[in-house]
Amino acid sequence: MKLEFSHEEMVLLLVGAVRAVDPRMLEQGPDGFSVNFQALDAKAVLTEDEKLLMKLRVAMASAGEDGKASVNLADGEGERLASALQRIEGMGAWSANVLEMSCGLRKRLMEPQMNADEHG
Repeated sequence: MKLEFSHEEMVLLLVGAVRAVDPRMLEQGPDGFSVNFQALDAKAVLTEDEKLLMKLRVAMASAGEDGKASVNLADGEGERLASALQRIEGMGAWSANVLEMSCGLRKRLMEPQMNADEHG
């Protein structure tokens, strides 16, 4: 399934995916945070979650001028991203608008799965 995300949504998805793979990849800087991909770049074989994280990285890097990025998600990847978002929602105090965005993302990520369940 192909989904389009805003820049803010992509950042939230990336943070969720990084937290699922290795939280140490998030590095705090003076202007926010960055993601250090060196460890994954050096690996010969990636796990499914690492492959998904790299897919998000590529999509974010190729976002259009409007900041929107498209991601082709394979079976189960939307569900894994929704689960990662749910986990980070409980990891501290998030602003109401970020929580609302996360909940909306989880719903969008799960919709194809729910439709498949209805027709399968």
